[in-house]
Amino acid sequence: MTQSVIDKQARSRLPALFLAAGMALVAWYLMQRTLGLYPGVFVDEWYYSKMARLVPLSEAVLPSYLYLLVFSASSACDPGFLDCARIGNVLFHVGAAPFLYLVARRVVPAPLACAVALLALLAPLNLYTTFFMPESMYFFGFAVLAWVALAGMAWRPLHHALAAGAVLGLMSLVKVHAVFLLPALCLFLVYAAWSRAQPTRQPWLAHGVGAALLAALTAAAIKLLLGWLLAGENGLTLFGAFYGAGASSASQHSLLSRLFPASVSARGHAMALAVLLAFPLAALLHALLRPATYRAADPLGPLAVFTALSFGSALGLAVLYTASIANDGPLEGLRLHSRYYSFALPLLLVVGAAATRAQDDKPVRRLLRAAIVVLLGALLAGAWIRLPGFDPRITDSPEFTALVKREPLVITLFLLQALLLVAWLRWRRAAAWGFVLLALPLALHLTDVEVRTYLGHLAAPAPADRAGLAARDAIPLAERGDTMIVANGADLFRTQFYIDTPELTLLDLPDGAPVEAYRLPSGARWLVAVGSHGLPPGLQPTVAGDGFAVVKLPRPQRSRIGEYAFNVAPGPNQLVQAASGLANVEPWGRWSEGKRIELRFARPLPARLTVVLTAGAFGPNIGEAFVLRAGEAEASFRLPWEAREVVLDLDTDGRQQSLVIEVPHPKRPSELGNSTDTRELGISLTRLRIEERTSAP
Repeated sequence: MTQSVIDKQARSRLPALFLAAGMALVAWYLMQRTLGLYPGVFVDEWYYSKMARLVPLSEAVLPSYLYLLVFSASSACDPGFLDCARIGNVLFHVGAAPFLYLVARRVVPAPLACAVALLALLAPLNLYTTFFMPESMYFFGFAVLAWVALAGMAWRPLHHALAAGAVLGLMSLVKVHAVFLLPALCLFLVYAAWSRAQPTRQPWLAHGVGAALLAALTAAAIKLLLGWLLAGENGLTLFGAFYGAGASSASQHSLLSRLFPASVSARGHAMALAVLLAFPLAALLHALLRPATYRAADPLGPLAVFTALSFGSALGLAVLYTASIANDGPLEGLRLHSRYYSFALPLLLVVGAAATRAQDDKPVRRLLRAAIVVLLGALLAGAWIRLPGFDPRITDSPEFTALVKREPLVITLFLLQALLLVAWLRWRRAAAWGFVLLALPLALHLTDVEVRTYLGHLAAPAPADRAGLAARDAIPLAERGDTMIVANGADLFRTQFYIDTPELTLLDLPDGAPVEAYRLPSGARWLVAVGSHGLPPGLQPTVAGDGFAVVKLPRPQRSRIGEYAFNVAPGPNQLVQAASGLANVEPWGRWSEGKRIELRFARPLPARLTVVLTAGAFGPNIGEAFVLRAGEAEASFRLPWEAREVVLDLDTDGRQQSLVIEVPHPKRPSELGNSTDTRELGISLTRLRIEERTSAP
């Protein structure tokens, strides 16, 4: 073998070696940046950790069974499970690079393909390597899908469809959102059939439709079969329990009612993307609208079509999702959920880099580019004026949080994108290199600053972190399931994340609100209070710190007299002999009807009476004071919507044979405009237990 051949082979290996070295450096950077941080996204991180590690896959409410199976291995790390999950995230994130390189290598030289693949790893999507969430694994799956879709153009159509469908089916077991990529994949397979038929002019439509159907059937078969093998019958659903309920609720709203919020969200995404990636968007639109792109020998055609279809469908999902929750709060419709499509942004980078090989053409052919420049220029101008009115949040859209600021580097990015668009009219390759060498590094720097600033906040523990860690150390493993957490909002799940037990009693109380004794469940052995909450009289913290208290609860001595479930009628064989003020029996229990409920018993109630009631409040009664009476003795209590256990102590004369519950605000659902039910509802009653206190706690 001659020296020139050896040198040529060595040079051919350089991109692969450079890519491997770059992947190792990026992995090191991501790990040293995130390991040891406290968790950040709740309730997501808690639910994924719980489903992966603490409950059987058959009980998972999200059908991410493949992700949950893989990341269940983090349990081997015991208290360090979160860092082990982060290592897994980094490996999947960095593992996408070879497939992105192979995609880019189809349209650009090896050195540039290597650079684009590594720059894609530095995009703000890498924020999600920090969280116990499936985004990194999904990103890897999409990179594989993009390579299969594009490389498969040279395969047999049967193999192409089977492989693409199989990858998409596996992706749907990582995040169910992959289902929404199926129409894009099917259309691309039809396009692939058309592209293959161009040199020979053979019929293509039937072959394309057949390939699309085969891919769809393969994806469905893998999703359902593997889902069934991993999770049993629950794995045979398309969306799972959580998303299935959301889809059912969303179907109650008309498409017309979502049109305006969808248009607002679409404008916000379009403007933000123009600021961040104006040149790749221009190159993509030009490639899609230029007939020469679709020549059989042009590899840019398949890349542009697949990018437009996959990116467009994912962007559409983000817009529709935002429109569906626009009425949930004043800012919900203005959030920019880019994480629903940011996994596809590397394809836009490849399209932008491919323009470095474009040839400058005659002025008469610049009209199309001029129209594209006007469109994107209008989006840039609109972004300067209106984008600050949107609400991008770092965990939803790490790409966009910096863009609503008017800092010098952000202004520079605006101006640079505008200059590149103008330059693109005359100097296509120069503008492309300007994007690769100037605009893209600047955009990545801006977004990386935002990500690192956010992660810096996770380096110090919040009170909920300290409370969870202290509770994990103080509460014996066997008693952790008998713990009640009192906190506000997401702090409930943050604290539970450390206690690491699937089923705890959670009480959402605003900071400063006292913990009334009746709210403590009868079976609770520990109380963890996060924030400034007054404790019931007589309770002292076992462990106390800045902003939290861990309390060992006493075991009151009580004997059980009887129990009654409200989903059966009162009668001679029941604890409750008769009742008034109740609606019909339902499978879960009964609603109150009217202002007053009376429950009558066959025998007198004990003098030292404890009533354990499982109930929830309806409508205007939520958070209002109900009153329980037994003769002259009474106790007040408040309830949320969902059924909750309350423990009420009363001292009676020992002769009372009835309990009365007074409802503060009975209300007809029909008067609230969301039902035709005309009953005056107030409280939902599920279960009642009567106990006698035998000694002081």
